[in-house]
Amino acid sequence: MKSNTQKVTLFVMLLSGLISLLQFLLNRSLWWDEALLALNICSRDSLQLLNPLNDNQVAPIAFLQIEKAVSCLLPHSEMGLRLFPLTCFWASVYLFYKITCVLLKDQKVVLLAVSVFCLNSSLIYYSSEVKQYMTDVFVCLLLYHLLLRKYRAPRNKIILLTVGGGFSIFLSNIAPVVLFIIALCIIAAFIREEGKKKISSLLPLLAWMLTFVYYYYTFIHNHPSRNSMLIYWSNSFMPANLLERNFWDFCFYKTRMVFFELLPFHGAGIFAVLFFSIGLMGLLQARSFRLLILLLGPVVMQLLLSLIKLYPFDLRLILYQTALYTILLAIGINDVQIRLRKKYKKEWITAILAFFPLVLVMNICFNFPFETEELKKSMAFMSAHIRPDETIYLYYGAVPAFRYYTQSHKINFKNRVVFGNCYRGAPQKYLDEISKIKQDHWILFSHLFDSESKSICNFLDSASEKRFGSVYKGSEVYLYAAHSK
Repeated sequence: MKSNTQKVTLFVMLLSGLISLLQFLLNRSLWWDEALLALNICSRDSLQLLNPLNDNQVAPIAFLQIEKAVSCLLPHSEMGLRLFPLTCFWASVYLFYKITCVLLKDQKVVLLAVSVFCLNSSLIYYSSEVKQYMTDVFVCLLLYHLLLRKYRAPRNKIILLTVGGGFSIFLSNIAPVVLFIIALCIIAAFIREEGKKKISSLLPLLAWMLTFVYYYYTFIHNHPSRNSMLIYWSNSFMPANLLERNFWDFCFYKTRMVFFELLPFHGAGIFAVLFFSIGLMGLLQARSFRLLILLLGPVVMQLLLSLIKLYPFDLRLILYQTALYTILLAIGINDVQIRLRKKYKKEWITAILAFFPLVLVMNICFNFPFETEELKKSMAFMSAHIRPDETIYLYYGAVPAFRYYTQSHKINFKNRVVFGNCYRGAPQKYLDEISKIKQDHWILFSHLFDSESKSICNFLDSASEKRFGSVYKGSEVYLYAAHSK
């Protein structure tokens, strides 16, 4: 029979499932990066998805194949493309619960960890993102679950780790990082047992290595997007010189990113850093080295990879680490409340466990639904007011999503459309394009760089009449009369 604490834990898990489902059903607009990947998935067949993608998009091969297959269930729909990430989130919630039950034992601490994980608005947002980042979370937790769960027979563990680990390399870019850490734990256990374990327990490691070598030389080596990715993620590679200021700036801003954004505590993030540090020190004092390796190993590994410019350390790319930080945070909070209760003998001190979940609930209440670039709302406004003789000018950031919605038959403007080029930091060049339009024209903005929409509109306001327009989250649309000067 389940205890009251377990029932509350189950309720929180179901609540997060409901919130993520609502986020999914609200069907927010695709933003720039999603639209570029969606265009690749929808315009190619399964075999073509094995080749490098267009527009510098990069995604694991198995993820692309699953996206292609699942999207066919709801063709020409963002929901079809988002169904697999949503499923990965639901599976991740279950796997996280199972892992915390093994690692934390105390049901109150499990409840705390599950609450912080399930009510994380970053995870809920990415549960309906047409990208591979929620799959990374699922893969990390699945591999840890396969390592930590109990098996009736040792060979079952070997088989599941071999198959699951091998397939994960095709499904997630972070799988090799997690598998490397798991391999260290398996090797350490093998050495510690001093020969009591059979050599067959190391077979998964050999299978993973051979699979990764095949995947690397088939799909990663000499990838045409490598140089552009290095430029794009340049601020997410850890500087090598500890004596330079940019190294410490990197450490400061990435720490802030983890506890203020990845774990979206915002102003309360400073307390999260404190409790996380206490949890870390507690594990060090208890000499729980295996748990430390599991929780911090992937973090250290990715930082080292960022140091040699092999894999960036950035918010989306460390989403899978959310579970690891959450567990250490829960351990630290629990240590503090235990010590305070022993010292002050007050039962109400246990309420400290509810602080961070309440912060996350408030964050959801104030920001739900989570939106990025609501181009569909701008297009709906334009569709309701546009006339046949008016031209549409697309700011370059609106082009990918506009193309997706056109190709998926969600919109069907008969008007002349001018596709703007990218001139980041040179707004005059946008104006040169717009000035060639001789009739009334709509300006559609999305994925804005800096304050370019303001610069463009300020000039247009002085050159012609702004009839009307509308502003939405990450998107703007305005109707201007033909230029008067």
